[in-house]
Amino acid sequence: MGLSIHYSATIRDISFVEQLIEETIDVCESMQWKYDVIREAGDEGVNGIVLSPVNCEPVFLTFLPNRRMCSPISLQFKDSYTAHGLDPELIFTTSTKTQYAGPATHIALLKFLKYLKGKYFEAFEMDDEGFYWETNDEKIVVERFDHYNYLLNAVGDALTGIPHEPGESIDSLADRIEEILKKNFGDQGTVN
Repeated sequence: MGLSIHYSATIRDISFVEQLIEETIDVCESMQWKYDVIREAGDEGVNGIVLSPVNCEPVFLTFLPNRRMCSPISLQFKDSYTAHGLDPELIFTTSTKTQYAGPATHIALLKFLKYLKGKYFEAFEMDDEGFYWETNDEKIVVERFDHYNYLLNAVGDALTGIPHEPGESIDSLADRIEEILKKNFGDQGTVN
């Protein structure tokens, strides 16, 4: 759980990847974000850059030769999608948790992605749990972050001090956690 973004893209031309890498390096260095350039050969080799804003999960701007964005992690497990009845197209959607980076980094990241969308991408989809992508409203983002922080803290507080029961199975522990959450949050504590 934590506020995240979910995104997918198709780059206009695979030759644009090098320019996108160079521009992203400049931004990362100015923002003091870490980054790694990935260059792989082959039909399923991804090329691009992975940026890591402070306290943020990695953002994958990596592309297959067919121009579609795909994280190397998703590609590694692509057969699992089909084997578990999931849509194989999900390998082309990447998620990044920005919760612990805070609203300012979330906003900076989304502004950068909007810039890249206009310059490099033929198609780009974004699902922003902070609602900044759709609204450009910083107040809404701060409220969303506050809400998520409240929920995380409330669940953490509710689960603090759960006594250890020697020999307890994982299922039994899960049942106890569910009961604690139901007691503290009612039906809101039940995951469907």
